[in-house]
Amino acid sequence: MSVLPDPADLYAIADRITGHASAARERAARLDAAVSATEWRGRAAAAFDAEARFVTTTLRFAAGRLDDAAEALRRHAGEVAAILADLAHLATDGVDLIKDTVTLHPVAALSDAGHLVGDGVRLMGDGVQAVGSGVVSAGEFAGHAAAGVAGVIGSAASDVFDAINPLG
Repeated sequence: MSVLPDPADLYAIADRITGHASAARERAARLDAAVSATEWRGRAAAAFDAEARFVTTTLRFAAGRLDDAAEALRRHAGEVAAILADLAHLATDGVDLIKDTVTLHPVAALSDAGHLVGDGVRLMGDGVQAVGSGVVSAGEFAGHAAAGVAGVIGSAASDVFDAINPLG
């Protein structure tokens, strides 16, 4: 059992998230088409249209955030794959070092030790990169989400006000 997740599983989850983003966009398009096809007119129709636009805008916004999440998960899966590869190299070079030390091949043992150190450095570098990428991705996601939600709410409130404003 591995402490790290299987990158293939992470890629599969990212693909499912992308599918949900596509479904949200399709639902928004169907709602837009249904609302556009109505013959309803008047203030109530305008208010309903504003609410429907709010829903479709929110669905499209959510789809974009889902796409962002899927892409971040794909990046994470790549980083996990790199760490797993580093661990495999580390294990192979460790076994080679033990084998060469036991069989009294000092030159080969020194070379294996050098490879072992290099593998450890690569592993640490990939680990630091994975942690850094995760922190940056989380920060970007939170910032974009907050800005997007504020924009959608502001736009919808303006549309509803315009629809019910008797002077507009």
